[in-house]
Amino acid sequence: MPQGTILRGIAHDLPRRFLGLPRARQAEVLADPPPLTRTRWDALLAAVAEHVAELHGHSVPAWADEPARFLRVPWIVSADPEIRANSLLYAPPAFIRHGALPDSRDFDARGGERHAWDPEP
Repeated sequence: MPQGTILRGIAHDLPRRFLGLPRARQAEVLADPPPLTRTRWDALLAAVAEHVAELHGHSVPAWADEPARFLRVPWIVSADPEIRANSLLYAPPAFIRHGALPDSRDFDARGGERHAWDPEP
């Protein structure tokens, strides 16, 4: 699967779907730890979970604090210099903490992408 598709699924579509769940189901989803992939995607997923938990008044899930869900060397997802700079300037705290920095300008106040996205063109 292309990196861009994975990124959009984790950083944009996942928060949008989370927002659409009833509050009790949101808490259940947050509590259930996803399996580790042993890749940098683990840090990004933990950052997204922490970010949406805080935005919507939930406790940060314990699994988001597992050492394997942090990057020692920060990962700025985009190669574009302007987007990289914006990723550093506007990253929410959860993303800085985990070391995974997507282009946070894509997030709206709910924590997800402003517009619905269909991964199949």
